[in-house]
Amino acid sequence: MTQWSPVESKRIAAAQPHVEAAARAYGVDASLINAVIWVESRFDDHARSRAGARGLMQLMPATSRELARKMGVASRPYDPSFNVRAGTYYLAQLISKFGSEVLGLAAYKSGPGSVRKWEREGRALPESSRRYIQKIESARRKFAAVARGPGLARG
Repeated sequence: MTQWSPVESKRIAAAQPHVEAAARAYGVDASLINAVIWVESRFDDHARSRAGARGLMQLMPATSRELARKMGVASRPYDPSFNVRAGTYYLAQLISKFGSEVLGLAAYKSGPGSVRKWEREGRALPESSRRYIQKIESARRKFAAVARGPGLARG
C-alpha cells in the first residue's frame, strides 16, 4: 500500500472534497485527478512553477483566466476549489478533443497546439510527454488502490 508523509496525507485529504466534486461534475475519474495533482504539485495549493503555473493542478495564468471566463467564475488559481474544478474541466475538454486520455494528458502538459502539431506531422509523443504520462499512470494506480481500500483519510 502507498504511504504518504503526514503532511502529504493531510494535503491529499484536504483536496478530496474538491476532487470528488470535480470528478462528478466533469466525468473524470477521481484517481486520475488525484494523480495529475500529485505529479503537478504534490498537493501543494500554493505551488508555483518556474514557468508561472499555479496551484494544485498547475494552471498557467492565461489558461486559468480563460477557464474562469468559460465557467462564469473569478480566476483564483491558488484556491483549491477553483483550481481543481478548472483543471479538471480543462482536462476533460482535452480528453474529449483528442479522443484519449493519453493525448489529453499530453495536451495538458505541453498544450493542445503541440499535440495538434505532433499529430499533423505524424510524430510520436516526445520522451518528456511519455515520461509525464507514465508518472501520471503510476500515481493513478496508487490512488485507485487506496480508493478501493478503506479510502483516503479525511482530516
